[in-house]
Amino acid sequence: MPKEFRTEYYLLEGMLDGGLDFVGSYLNKKVGHVVIITDAVGKVHYPDMSGTSSKVDDVFIDIPDEFSESIFYHPTNKRLYYIIQHNAKSIAYVIVENISPEVTSQTTTVLAQSQLALKYHFSLRNKKMDDFGQSMWEHFFLTAGASIPDKLKLYEQNMDVNNYYFVSILEVEEGSPDLDLNLLRSYLYETMHRNRSEYISSIIAPGRLVTILRGEPKGGPMDIDPDWPGREMADATKESIENKFSINISLGMGRVYLPSGLFKSYQEANIALALPRLMGKKQFIQSFSQLGVFTALFSLDTETLRNYCLQVLGRVIEHDEKHGTDFLATLRILLDNACSWTTTANQMYVHVNTVYYRMFKVEQLLNVDFSLFETRLHLFTAIRAWDTLQICKLLD
Repeated sequence: MPKEFRTEYYLLEGMLDGGLDFVGSYLNKKVGHVVIITDAVGKVHYPDMSGTSSKVDDVFIDIPDEFSESIFYHPTNKRLYYIIQHNAKSIAYVIVENISPEVTSQTTTVLAQSQLALKYHFSLRNKKMDDFGQSMWEHFFLTAGASIPDKLKLYEQNMDVNNYYFVSILEVEEGSPDLDLNLLRSYLYETMHRNRSEYISSIIAPGRLVTILRGEPKGGPMDIDPDWPGREMADATKESIENKFSINISLGMGRVYLPSGLFKSYQEANIALALPRLMGKKQFIQSFSQLGVFTALFSLDTETLRNYCLQVLGRVIEHDEKHGTDFLATLRILLDNACSWTTTANQMYVHVNTVYYRMFKVEQLLNVDFSLFETRLHLFTAIRAWDTLQICKLLD
């Protein structure tokens, strides 16, 4: 049996018993330079930095884009990068610090011996993460009545069915089209972990991260405990992420539930994102429990809320659908503009008399007096609720 072959299996067996530290220590000794092992997005897994006081950015290493083969030497920072691939995808990197180009060839021979062990470690780790994320998505967020899957323990997640959790949705508003959501997810995990938050898992969805966190309820309401460490750090976390990735984000947070109620928390987090946007807000952090009267309104079951909206607005909605009119849109824009007829007319590119006429028809259809403040408030609330139901696809 060739020596290289024996070494590969020696490292594999050692890693199974001693973890990634076994492989990293072996390479350090053999290479004679500092060795760093990262995952595909550059997060350092060896040496273990989880217990250090270093900043979040220090836990990540920028990976060059110049890879054309399995190795790359960067003459400026004197680093040797060795790529670990699985199914034609990069899953990890071994980085050797402060090395001269003359010894890169022999160093690469040593690094190659770790390929099997590292491929096994990171491919298994990625599979667990992907499987658990898919399981969470299917069992908690796609169906309301799903039971708790036994996979929670299988995937080694620290999620207890007797504890309380909530869903937070991070949504990208503006940013680079090349944003790596896997890197963003990893950075978010490290940030939350260092803020002493019990981060469970993040699931990547188009343009957003759906994250599950531990949060104890405070008293009667299902709000997040004000003493939850991550809450006071939410603004700092948001600013850190925006600066790191040159993006603008918003965060919506649902209330806390047992794991069987995560679907409800997910819906609430969606509402906490959608409703402020309807009111023109950007780059915000919003808890569902702090939406004022809308918290009470959206705590109703969807069918009851839908019926409420139709009782208030149904005749206008039906008239628009039947005759192709814009009565509901006019009412919405007028209320958004603090009932300024001229501003509404200019925004809709119509004469102000057209706005007066449409509102006259709305008053007739709904049998209301639009000059009354309580009427305007009632209509505003119903429109906001109706629009939010549509945006969150709760009417399907």
